[in-house]
Amino acid sequence: MPSGRMSFIVEGRIRGGATKRITLGQHPALSVADARERAAHFIQFMQSGIDPVKAKQAEAARLHALSKSVTEVFISYTANRDLGDITKRDYWTTFRLVFLPWAKRPIRDITRQDVEEVFADTRDNRGHATASKAFRIISAVFNYAMADEVNGERLITENPVDVLKQKGIKRCIKKREGYLEDRDISKLITFFHDAKDWPETPAHGVTNQGINYIMLLMATGLRKSEAFSLQWGDVDWHKETFLVRDTKNGSNHHVPMSSLSKWLLRKQQEVSRDSEWVFPARYGTNHMTEPKSQLRRIKAATELSFSLHDLRRTFATHANAQGVEYENIRRALNHKSGGSVTSQYIISQIETLRPVFQAVADGYHQYYDPGWEGDMVD
Repeated sequence: MPSGRMSFIVEGRIRGGATKRITLGQHPALSVADARERAAHFIQFMQSGIDPVKAKQAEAARLHALSKSVTEVFISYTANRDLGDITKRDYWTTFRLVFLPWAKRPIRDITRQDVEEVFADTRDNRGHATASKAFRIISAVFNYAMADEVNGERLITENPVDVLKQKGIKRCIKKREGYLEDRDISKLITFFHDAKDWPETPAHGVTNQGINYIMLLMATGLRKSEAFSLQWGDVDWHKETFLVRDTKNGSNHHVPMSSLSKWLLRKQQEVSRDSEWVFPARYGTNHMTEPKSQLRRIKAATELSFSLHDLRRTFATHANAQGVEYENIRRALNHKSGGSVTSQYIISQIETLRPVFQAVADGYHQYYDPGWEGDMVD
């Protein structure tokens, strides 16, 4: 160049195509020997009918595609799976809580050692249950990535989470099997009906909405999110049913009211006032979310130890104790089955299941008031 700068170039004709000139680099950063080696490489491409520039662009595109970040794959995974909105939010909350340090890293760069270190840190600092849940989710994401290909090349060839199993590191925790026994139910109902408002009862901070929510879970077997997202527009007082939308198994759940759940909903109607939600948030216009403080206060006031999901197991256990068949308990809990219920059968299904909910309500009443017979007063 007139400036005195010297550059090496290679020029040749692509077999069956046009002439191509490519700049290899500048002198002295690039030596003559290295320039000749590069030139020979490009000429070899040209003689084979390959455009070196396009080949370089294609390789760059391939490498870019193979550098998908953990976040990009996670987005694709959640978008292409049939997940409910609540489940998606839960997955993303877990991702941000545990895997934020991996967020921008290429997924193929996550190593087995990375997995071991993050699992141990999560287990030791956030609890085994959180670690188990987080790595169950991320393992599914890695399996999803293993099915992804870029021009025939797999994005990843192994799931690094497998190292936990291969090394015998305990990933899963024992499945919870807790539920309230009859004496526990009696204690909870006694607090609900009587002790909560006795003048001599120590201050407990339990709200009417808090205890109504807990009692409705126990009376219906609903999942915690299904209950706090109930809307008054889905409560049919005439047919004595209510509708739970967007359940975990992806279907709407039609629930017949028992005398107990009907009474609870009537009491909650006085609390929720003009809200569209059965269990409105304390502030704003949305529904209530995770009632951790109320659960803690109820447990302290009743001296009982239970989780929200224990109430679902309580419903199932006591339905069984009342002689309800397993299949009807499964349907009452809205567990997924191989078949589906079409709309023309919904009414008959509701009436088939109504005795299940009423049997549980009657059983609870017997625990609270032994010798009682007959329906609860509305």
